[in-house]
Amino acid sequence: MEDRREKDKGLKTGWLWTITAVLALLCCAAIYVDCVLVRLYSQQRKHIQLSAEATPVPVISATPSPIPTPVPTRVPKLGDIENVSFPDYDTGAASDYSYQSDELKIAVKKVEDDGVTYYVADIWMRNVNCFRTAFSSGKYRGKRESAEKIAKDNNAILAVNGDFLSGLVIRNGELFRQAEVRATPTPDPDAASAPGYNSYGMYGTVTPALSTDEAARPERSTCVLYLDGTLATTEFEDFSTKKAMKKGAWQGWQFGPTLVRDSKPQKDVKKQGRSPRCILGYYQPGHYCLIIIDGRQKGYSIGMNFDEMKELCTRMGMREAYNLDGGGSAIMVFDGKIINRPSGNGDARKLLDMIVIGEYLDGGQLHGVTPSPVPTATTEEAGN
Repeated sequence: MEDRREKDKGLKTGWLWTITAVLALLCCAAIYVDCVLVRLYSQQRKHIQLSAEATPVPVISATPSPIPTPVPTRVPKLGDIENVSFPDYDTGAASDYSYQSDELKIAVKKVEDDGVTYYVADIWMRNVNCFRTAFSSGKYRGKRESAEKIAKDNNAILAVNGDFLSGLVIRNGELFRQAEVRATPTPDPDAASAPGYNSYGMYGTVTPALSTDEAARPERSTCVLYLDGTLATTEFEDFSTKKAMKKGAWQGWQFGPTLVRDSKPQKDVKKQGRSPRCILGYYQPGHYCLIIIDGRQKGYSIGMNFDEMKELCTRMGMREAYNLDGGGSAIMVFDGKIINRPSGNGDARKLLDMIVIGEYLDGGQLHGVTPSPVPTATTEEAGN
């Protein structure tokens, strides 16, 4: 009996040692796990601290595409100017008069400088059909009309006088009169009524130069705008009406003189007197300039002579600059109203023709402003 008790006692003692060993192992495992967790936590904190102190890695993203220049919301049409550098901003932000569209941008600024007042119209267009010409009464050598009426009848946003149909007459692609030798200077029928002026728009007595006189050469130069948007001035002896038409002449004038050619002021232009003037300027295809200079009005504007006009056009960076009709004909119309102050005794002079700037014609018609020429005794068949 006593042996059995000893045996049971030994068995119990073995189980106690076993349980004690298991508990010890569990405690050791728990302590080990705690140590591992503490170590991991410490390493994680250290990694976070190092990451915060490190220089951030730049995030690479795609460069945004540039915003394209606005394009015409239409299909291509005859007369579109190739690769025109049409502005994608408001060109009239600092101007006195402005018209802005996806096809045409006009900004007119009034300038008062040293006793002279003039209006500068900066013009951008996508289609050469925005640059049109118009006859009074809708026909070649029709009855004279007011500048406002001609502008309104031809949907003009901006309009200025032309060359009074002198010499070469190409209008909206149609030839009405070939280039010819003409006397210089051009008579100004209204100048005789101005104190101190003769019929040629200058002070004193003037004997007109002969048409064959070399001194008259600058006055006989031609100016042609082509369908591709380029504008070129050419001396009479180097000009061929037939070749110009084959090349795509869109508008053509013969008044002059040429003030600037190939970005250079012309040296053989006589100074003449200060008068009201009109200038057609050219920078590049699709970019043009029209300037009206008021004159013969004491206390307001004395006008400009050709030397002053050349200096102005050169300073403005024009590639070509051409003098058109002046005197009482120097008129600028914007949005249906005359904005300059024409010289004369009150009412503005009625005109025979005008340069018209407006939106392109509906339907892409390039020959819709003036009728086709009807052969008459005045139509020139000879000459260049």
